[in-house]
Amino acid sequence: MSIADNLLAFTFAATLLTLTPGLDTALILRTATVEGRQQGLRAALGINAGCLLWGAAVAFGLGALLAVSALAYDILKYCGAAYLAWLGVNMLVRPRQSLGAV
Repeated sequence: MSIADNLLAFTFAATLLTLTPGLDTALILRTATVEGRQQGLRAALGINAGCLLWGAAVAFGLGALLAVSALAYDILKYCGAAYLAWLGVNMLVRPRQSLGAV
């Protein structure tokens, strides 16, 4: 395959995967439906900001560092687990009182 064929195949695959709805789309639709248009927009902006920050971190070498350093990967993994545990404890301590908008 030539470079042009590879580029065309990659462009097709990237376009198809980008247009396929996923969890982000489901979150935005649910938020907009339950909590309103403004909150849906905020959810979309938050998702985009997160993707931009992760892309910038990878561009500055964080992805390469995590790929070669087991210690850095473990630190990031345990920080993520601690954050998820913190979210879970907060949900148990202060549960929502209703299913409506907050």
